[in-house]
Amino acid sequence: MSGASARGRLSPASSGGGDSEPRSCSSDASTDSFCSRASTGRIGRPAFGARKKKALSQTDYKALSMLERDGGLISQTDAAGVKRRCAWVTANTDPCYAAFHDEEWGVPVHDDKKLFELLVLSGALAELTWPAILNKRDIFREVFMDFDPVLVSKLSEKKIIAPGSPSCSLLSEQKLRGVIENARQILKIIEEFGSFDKYCWSFVNHKPILSRFRYSRQVPVKTSKADAISKDLVRRGFRSVGPTVVYTFMQVSGMTNDHLISCYRFAECAASSAGAAKLSDGSLANSSDSSHGTAEQKMNGTNGLDSGLELSRTIDELSIS
Repeated sequence: MSGASARGRLSPASSGGGDSEPRSCSSDASTDSFCSRASTGRIGRPAFGARKKKALSQTDYKALSMLERDGGLISQTDAAGVKRRCAWVTANTDPCYAAFHDEEWGVPVHDDKKLFELLVLSGALAELTWPAILNKRDIFREVFMDFDPVLVSKLSEKKIIAPGSPSCSLLSEQKLRGVIENARQILKIIEEFGSFDKYCWSFVNHKPILSRFRYSRQVPVKTSKADAISKDLVRRGFRSVGPTVVYTFMQVSGMTNDHLISCYRFAECAASSAGAAKLSDGSLANSSDSSHGTAEQKMNGTNGLDSGLELSRTIDELSIS
């Protein structure tokens, strides 16, 4: 894991795809961050309605119990009973960004179109801030055909970069071309692995990483895992997918739960992660196509024996639970 922390505004850096790196979700934690500058005022809306909370799995109960024993679990409400959020979401944060933190950031995603969307938005951070991206999200979805990789792969580059087109208000010409090319590469991955979802989640063994960070300065901007995914994506022809872009993608897609343990969303996303892991395990158990191995197996040249052993362990774990 890189020693870089999430403090302050990240400086653009060269990515594996030759483009500048984005800011991570937690990179602007101070009240004078891009969130407060982009904000139209304090978050005046009431707390979101009561959610039907999913029960934590036995594994997550053990993890949270361990945190309690180690003194690592912090109260997720303040003295007034208000839910705590991650430190980079302040009273001056743009409401759309706060809603993104509360409703999407860290929730496991397994839909190919949504994963493609989050990859594009993560790459857009090199040129825009999260509030700017989220306020233009409808335009992103309109321009990129609701992020259907089949449709995006057929878009005319000349039309999409033509002066005056809606897409020109979103990203640079280089980024726009990159989105179309990435859609084409996603189709190749779907053909090879069965889905973009299976490819992405195979890097984390189809189970979200529970980070358990106490302070925002502990949240990295990239990790060795993100670096490995980035290298494989670049090898496959993807653009604008450096390690920082990939780690941001891992955070927003729920591949890693980087909510601070004092944030009320930490436990909720852990519960979502438990459900997602069971669904993923079930889909793997029902898969009969032996040609669809994991991305890391294909990178490391392992055969189906390792996959069979892992599948047996998964079935045993499900039987025990």
